[in-house]
Amino acid sequence: MTRTVDITTPARSEDVPRHLAALSARCTALANQIRERLERTDRTVAFANFCMYVGGELRRLSMFYPANVPGLAWATRNLFEVNLIVRHVLVSDDNLQRWLGQLLQDEKEFIEGILSVSSDQPRNTNHEQLNSRLNGLQDMSRRHDLQFAKPFRTQTIAESLGMSDEYIGLYKLFSKYVHPSSLLVNAWYSQEPDFTWLDLFVVKAQVYAGDTIQRLASACRLEA
Repeated sequence: MTRTVDITTPARSEDVPRHLAALSARCTALANQIRERLERTDRTVAFANFCMYVGGELRRLSMFYPANVPGLAWATRNLFEVNLIVRHVLVSDDNLQRWLGQLLQDEKEFIEGILSVSSDQPRNTNHEQLNSRLNGLQDMSRRHDLQFAKPFRTQTIAESLGMSDEYIGLYKLFSKYVHPSSLLVNAWYSQEPDFTWLDLFVVKAQVYAGDTIQRLASACRLEA
């Protein structure tokens, strides 16, 4: 795991958004390197997409800071999860194929959800298009020999990486901000943000983002 000192830099609070935006730009730059310098394969496409996602979450952090603490918590949580996923995907090609298979399963479940919540509406062209897309996903699975796959369980990945304590501790913290907990609704939501929590989320976000990008760059033999 990347050390905090390797990715974070002391800054005045007014400098934090600019610093986060700069880190986001580094992620985008790595994604562009992967796309321009490496052969296009399932692996390199997935890695570039990971880079773009991490960059996007850092950009959101830069916009959320300092007023939107729940937003900071959400983005930090996402960066923690994607770090676990990247580390898991890098272990084997089988894990990469499962990750790509989740793309099919995710879209299938999303479309089924739309059809379910709109079942009381008159059938229209949109329903036909969605059902056609479901058939298309099946065709795609057959053409690319890619199996539909359920999402990874991040807790299981954390356990396999020896990060159970960190997972449990962080999710206790995240849950109070990303869900309408009694503490958030009755106390924190109407208060000025506590800079202790702001700093914690921002530092953790940078650590997980930095570790993810360094691992992807190393796997591609590129400079981050």
